[in-house]
Amino acid sequence: MLEKKSTHVRKEEIVQAALEVVGRKGVRALTISAIARSAGMCEANIYRHFRGKNEIFAALAEFIGSEVMGNAAAIAGGSRKPLEKLESIFFSHIARIAEHPGIPRFVFSDDIHLGHRNIADSLALRIGNYIETITGVIAAGIAEGELKAGLMPRETALTFLGMIQFTALRWTISGASFEIQPEAEKLWRNFMNLLG
Repeated sequence: MLEKKSTHVRKEEIVQAALEVVGRKGVRALTISAIARSAGMCEANIYRHFRGKNEIFAALAEFIGSEVMGNAAAIAGGSRKPLEKLESIFFSHIARIAEHPGIPRFVFSDDIHLGHRNIADSLALRIGNYIETITGVIAAGIAEGELKAGLMPRETALTFLGMIQFTALRWTISGASFEIQPEAEKLWRNFMNLLG
């Protein structure tokens, strides 16, 4: 007899399946039927855990917030030097995009921005918090002399995020036609030259 999975585990499986659908086909392809196929379960099982797509969208936004923004906050709160923190945040963000192509497809989707204002507002709030986290790390790096004086912390944080987002956008639009990690490594080296 198969072991019954907890509601929490089932919800995680459904979110992962939804993210996989978005990664392959975009937000418009995200139907309960597509999620059920991806998760290897019946549609009724999806409805046992989520009342509909809006709840699944909210769960996706929560997952992305936790995976990317929550991870950045955890790294920023650690004991390493600011530059090490920045590098760790940058490459962990890139790694999550490579692992879950649905993340940038979801975040950049007009279907979300225009059709689900509450989800878009939630993402915007999390991105704002992410920017503030990076701003704090950069300000600490300037104060400790690791980064050059005269840098504007918030604008540098926006540049940092822009590198990630534009690389993710290019990678997604191109159908992952280039390896994102080596591209990220080149961008990081150049960014360090600009900050040093």
